[in-house]
Amino acid sequence: MADAARKLDIPRLLVFIAVCEEGSISAAARRLHLAQPAVTVAINKLESLLEARLLERGLRGVTLTPSGRALLARAYDIVGLARRTAEAIGGARGEPEGEVSVGLPSSCAAVFALPLIERLSQRYPRIRLRVVDSFSGYLWAWVNSGELDMALVFDQPPSQQVSSQPLAQEDLHLIGQAARLKPGAALSLKTVARYPLALPSPKHGIRLALQAHFARHGVSLAGRLDIDAGQPLIRLIKSGAWFSLLAPCAVAEELAAGELVARRLALPFTRSICLAQRRGGEGEPAIEAVSAQLRELACTMMQDGRWPARWTATG
Repeated sequence: MADAARKLDIPRLLVFIAVCEEGSISAAARRLHLAQPAVTVAINKLESLLEARLLERGLRGVTLTPSGRALLARAYDIVGLARRTAEAIGGARGEPEGEVSVGLPSSCAAVFALPLIERLSQRYPRIRLRVVDSFSGYLWAWVNSGELDMALVFDQPPSQQVSSQPLAQEDLHLIGQAARLKPGAALSLKTVARYPLALPSPKHGIRLALQAHFARHGVSLAGRLDIDAGQPLIRLIKSGAWFSLLAPCAVAEELAAGELVARRLALPFTRSICLAQRRGGEGEPAIEAVSAQLRELACTMMQDGRWPARWTATG
């Protein structure tokens, strides 16, 4: 047993995980603040001890062999168990503590960030919360790379590194200035496509998904402006010159103040809100506390109408 434990030395497993996630030895070295030869030596030593080839090296980086994929799944379990053990020993002194990073898409952050911060600061004052507001695709990449512990993301299936649990669904609406978009019945996709639309650029999954939704119903969706910035987009809509397809939560304050109007689509575009969480951090008391509070608060806000989305998670 001791020999097996020495083979699966945790520092070497952390190097192996970093190489797998970054896709190259040089990128992993930068992330770990190590010299590149040190990373190579750690991987070679791991392969030697396990008597298995774990990675295939190529000009474009590394890829996992079947043995490497099997080890990666176990490496997350081993490293996660070590972290949970340390947290449990420290947590025996009292309430959860430590830094937890949470990513929120700009649309969700508009309605959810402040209540989440207030709730966690009151219930867990020893947890240092870091909230990041960005696009869903960026947040998903940052959870995968270990930059974030968890994030709310849209329509993401789980990966080897990250669990992704669907929590809720929300529909996108046509959003426009109150003077230029009157309340009324749901709009046809053909009518929506005629508005001057400012949309996320095609590099984001939401734009491609919207275009596919319109195309399935015989309508071409070609936004006149690509913009990957949440607050500037809202200011453009408030100017009256532009419209966009957004979830109502993204402009909740403006809708409540009567500055903007949201019109439903006759053929709704629905997306899933998922909680993505890095597998290596599952079970750590501080992370689990934040995850549980995030879920509970989101459910409460959706059910009482503060967050216009439909809670669908069970358990």
